This record gives sequence, C-alpha cells and structure tokens, in this order.
Amino acid sequence: MSDLLPHSDFLSQGGAIVVVILAASVVAAAVFLSRLWALRSDRVAPRKLTIQVRDLVLREEEAEAMTLCRMDESPIARIYLAGLRHRGKQRPVIKEFLLEVGRHEAMVLQRGLSVLEVIAVIAPLLGLLGTVWGMIDVFRAIEVHGVGDAGALAGGIGTALYTTLAGLLVAIPVRVAHSTLMARLDTRVLELEEMALDFLALLVAAQDNEAEGRSELDSAPAEANAPAAS
Repeated sequence: MSDLLPHSDFLSQGGAIVVVILAASVVAAAVFLSRLWALRSDRVAPRKLTIQVRDLVLREEEAEAMTLCRMDESPIARIYLAGLRHRGKQRPVIKEFLLEVGRHEAMVLQRGLSVLEVIAVIAPLLGLLGTVWGMIDVFRAIEVHGVGDAGALAGGIGTALYTTLAGLLVAIPVRVAHSTLMARLDTRVLELEEMALDFLALLVAAQDNEAEGRSELDSAPAEANAPAAS
C-alpha cells in the first residue's frame, strides 16, 4: 500500500474525485488541529482564573472578580460572569442562568465537529462515486474496443480503484479524529458543569455569610441600647 500513495498515477487516474477527496482531507486536518487546540483544559477552564475568582468571591470582592472574568476569553470565565451578575438572587435563579450559559458554551465548543462528521461520511461515498464512474468508463471501452484492448480498460479500472482507496484513506482517520474530539468534548463539558455547580455553592455560601453579617450588625445596636438589668 505504501507504494501506491506516492504513485504518479494516483491523481491522474483518480481524476477530479480524488482531488476533491484530498481537499476534504486538508479541511478535516485543519478542523481537527484547531478543535484539538480549543479543547485543551487550560483554554476551556484555566486553573489560575478559577483560583483567583474563587478567592475574590470569598473576600467579597465580586466587582474585581467580574472584571477578571471580562478580561478572560475562556468558557468558564463567561459562566462565572453569569453567576456574578445575578448574585443576590435565589439559588434556582442563579443555577438556571449558569446552566443556560453553560449550554451555550457547550454548543460553541462543538463548532467544527459537524464538518468532520460530514467528511467522514461523504469521503467513502465519493470513492464509491468514482468507482461507479470508472466502471462506466470500462464498459464504454469494452463496447468500443472489446475486451482485448487492456490499455483502453486501464483508465476506467484505475479510476475505480484509486477513488475507492482515496475515500477510505480519508474516511477512516477522520472518523477516528471525530470520535477523539467528541470524547474530549464530553470531558470538558462535564468539567464545566461540575465547576459551575461548585461556583453556585460558593456564591450561595457567600450570600448566606453576608446575610448573617448584616443581621449581626443590625442586632448589635439594639443590644447596646437595651437597658441594663437592675
């Protein structure tokens, strides 16, 4: 098989269909590399950002935390920002906003994966189209020249074989690449969901602490003004 790939007749025998299949493989490679880079853990949920935002929330510096999230382009930053914008509301309300932004970010992370899926499906179909096309040429050559002229039959047979080979050589690795990215995507989405729920618990706990602090301040003057027991 290795002798077939650099063969000078690969493109000439396969014709336009092989060119289309190879162009699709270039697109698939570009999409795979870009998505592989985008789905890295430190781009989806930078650990440094997570630690800084949590520390600011614990210190009740929500404004600084929001500024930090606005300056970051990661999905988790936008999820944190949605929670901070609705702090002070009831837990179900904050949770709904976090999940809504999380669903949007998950859809953004899926961008480009459909291209790989389409290429994995159409590449072998294009190869099959080339096979049918080549066989039609073979039958035409038989009709004109008979079965004794091997040279007249070679062109159609070459088209049939090379397009099928090209389609399979592209479809198989693209399918593997798509499955690899889908597995990584599922992992990243699960991480975002867990981090969003942890951040929700942190916001609710911070709100409870603020409420307790205000109640203690309100009760302190009342105790100071109360008459001393005789």
